[in-house]
Amino acid sequence: MSLSALLGCSAFGITACSAGGTADSGSESGRGAAGAAAVFPVIERRPDSTERLSFTADAFDRAPAVVLDAAPLAVAGGSNGSGDFDLTNVGEVRLLSDNRLVAFSPIGARLMVFGADGREQRIIGSVGKGPGEFMRPGGVVVLPGDTLFLNDIANNRLNWVMPDGRFVRTPAMRWTEQRRNAEKLAGVLTDGRVVVHSGGLMSWDESDTVFRSIATVIVQPLEGAGRTIASIPDLAQVSVPMRIRGRTTRESDVLQFTPHASIVLWDSLVTTSSGDSYTITLRSPSGTVLRQLVIPLQRRPVRVEDRARALALRFKYIESSVGEGGGGDTYTKDEQRQNARLAPSADSMPIIVAMYTGPDGTLWVVDQAATSGKSGTMVTSYRRDGAMTGRLRLVDDATPVAFGNDRVVLRVRDENDVVALRVHRLCKTSCR
Repeated sequence: MSLSALLGCSAFGITACSAGGTADSGSESGRGAAGAAAVFPVIERRPDSTERLSFTADAFDRAPAVVLDAAPLAVAGGSNGSGDFDLTNVGEVRLLSDNRLVAFSPIGARLMVFGADGREQRIIGSVGKGPGEFMRPGGVVVLPGDTLFLNDIANNRLNWVMPDGRFVRTPAMRWTEQRRNAEKLAGVLTDGRVVVHSGGLMSWDESDTVFRSIATVIVQPLEGAGRTIASIPDLAQVSVPMRIRGRTTRESDVLQFTPHASIVLWDSLVTTSSGDSYTITLRSPSGTVLRQLVIPLQRRPVRVEDRARALALRFKYIESSVGEGGGGDTYTKDEQRQNARLAPSADSMPIIVAMYTGPDGTLWVVDQAATSGKSGTMVTSYRRDGAMTGRLRLVDDATPVAFGNDRVVLRVRDENDVVALRVHRLCKTSCR
């Protein structure tokens, strides 16, 4: 039986698998039982038993259009929100089964729970070492029953938390091969093992040439030794001169527009990308590469307007988070601005910038691969069998941060430049 049959088929509004559970892999386009078009890859089964799923470069243009309903289903945070529910530093958002939102802020180490209508419900956790407190959570995932799971390496503790604020379990972590840098949480397998990684963490190096840090992916049981299953090229960095408290020093700095590792758990498969090509690799929990999804695309050059937008966003961050005079051995605002102007940059944009999974088994891939003269952030959906089921274009600065079966959560800045979460319904072709 082929891997496609083992993985089965998923939806997002269409079904395009035969009764035997496999797609028509001999063609790049087809129609499902519901009459909705999908784009199928050509599947090459290699001698090492892996599968290569290849699309031609025009597959994006032929994928079904996905659009957003103009009226949001809900808006959380923003200027109408209270200061306790400030979303400025939120990096992860999770949708619960009843469409409530859980926003995780590593700054302040807390979870913010919003109703399906966007209304504030409660804050869970705070910085500390006591009961109900976190020090350095690696992220949050939603388990069956809407239980929230967080790993906290600084407190050497695992946490099972309910959205109503109850801490169900908080056992000590008993990981005999604890890799303290591999703290980012990708997901939890059905047998309870945890998938963690070090993606997004800098490597400190004095080299004045560009180098890539490496993201380590580990499958870790709740007790005992973990197993490293992959090493993925991550952030592009270089050591550059910086001004701090009136003196010049050299520090490693991440290149603007750097390609970087994206790591998610797609059903039971560890799914990764390095960002510098449209190549998505699917591994078993043991680390065996099972398949690769490939589209032959080139990274597009960084434009003047890209650099200007990045600098403007950096200046906004400096204004909102850095004290005018700094403090201790930290940068002043003026030094932060000057260092931002001189920050090193990649010459081309990354292709894949993030990946998310939906409850129905859909993989959503965020990219900056402009096609047919279009610009902006694009998002592509894939079923478990590898078929491309939709292509969504985001024309403003909205950033997708979570997907449900029929909706997307966007991180936006409102008219007062305050961060909000906006939930929109997803539709095929048009929303009626």
